[in-house]
Amino acid sequence: MELKYNFHTHTYRCGHATGTDEDYVKAAIESGFEELGFSDHVILKWFKQPGTRGNYRELKGYIESINSLKKKYENEIKIHLGFECEYYPYMVGYYKSLLKKKKVEYLILGQHNYLSPLGKFRYYIISKYKYEKVEKYVRDLIKGMSTGLFAYVCHPDLFVLAFEEDDPVIEKHARAICEASLKYDIPLEINLAGIRGEHSKQRKVTYPYRRFWEIASEMGVKVVIGVDAHNPEDFKTSNYQFAFDMVRDLNLKFLDDYHIIKK
Repeated sequence: MELKYNFHTHTYRCGHATGTDEDYVKAAIESGFEELGFSDHVILKWFKQPGTRGNYRELKGYIESINSLKKKYENEIKIHLGFECEYYPYMVGYYKSLLKKKKVEYLILGQHNYLSPLGKFRYYIISKYKYEKVEKYVRDLIKGMSTGLFAYVCHPDLFVLAFEEDDPVIEKHARAICEASLKYDIPLEINLAGIRGEHSKQRKVTYPYRRFWEIASEMGVKVVIGVDAHNPEDFKTSNYQFAFDMVRDLNLKFLDDYHIIKK
């Protein structure tokens, strides 16, 4: 088994990724990928979030850079342009315009934080008030899935990072997310970033969270795999075998020939 695609790729513009856009393309080609999607954290028109997403003035350069690479490497790899977005009710119109005006080809849903009524970014994954915040994470994620704007859900099991130990409430939330996946026919992503780096070895509860994916298998959810690349080397060093073993052992509905842009 091999991974033919990756549609979850960041760029230096977000402030926490490194390498040039072309470095990612070269690394993906060297790693045998047939399709590559750039999906940096969505650049917002009215809000700044340094260290998390690019400034609005960088939008034009992002679009031009990826479109240029599409042409340059068209005989070696198929490249797509997108964004990873949170569901913010205030931003639905903006997201629609990005797609309608063909500034980007696709959006993927990666819920990390929410916007407070005062326009402040607040993270869900904190140990304080974890039950309340995780409930909100699941509600917002499902609302995002219901919009039909997103091709798939990134790291749906990210919420487990709020817990230091296994907790029965995790299963309840996993079932709710999987039910929504089926209802709205939107695949869920096994995210390889969760098992990269030292932090994952120091935690008992991390993602990909096996019980979540056991439930996904039981319910027949469609599954994709995402590198969530923040460095070109991530294409070469990610633990693909971990994901493939999970797909095989749990008999997951893995979309091995998935195309983010429908043919």
